[in-house]
Amino acid sequence: MALSIFPKHEGIWEGTYTRINPKGEVIDKHNSRLTLKLVGNEWSQTNEYTWESGKREFHDFGTSYFDENDRLQFDNPRIKGEAWESGNDVINLYWTYKSEPGTMLFEIITLIEDGHRMRTWQHSRNGQFEGLTMIEERRVAAI
Repeated sequence: MALSIFPKHEGIWEGTYTRINPKGEVIDKHNSRLTLKLVGNEWSQTNEYTWESGKREFHDFGTSYFDENDRLQFDNPRIKGEAWESGNDVINLYWTYKSEPGTMLFEIITLIEDGHRMRTWQHSRNGQFEGLTMIEERRVAAI
């Protein structure tokens, strides 16, 4: 494996997710805490989300594996998709939500500097644009 970007994303990251609809209106905003770990060709991830209302979600994505082309293949109870490095400290992903047929999300993750990253999700369903999620995160701990 010749991964150079994924290892820079290991650790515990905290940030804010802001979802906007196609008109540019904010339709959701919440805080996050992600734990990301790479061991050999195995990637593990958990996401914790909290809203001002007190709502909380926790998602354990289990372990996913990089294939012979250094592409991360993931298939867990929540989502199915893949991720890959595309140079210049950028990771690309696409996935579908298994519980929401017709969904397709595309994500770009960019390191602004060590320990600070930005992410953008493009949401679509059945070929229709459904908005964006903008995420800014900082690494708060190494693993």
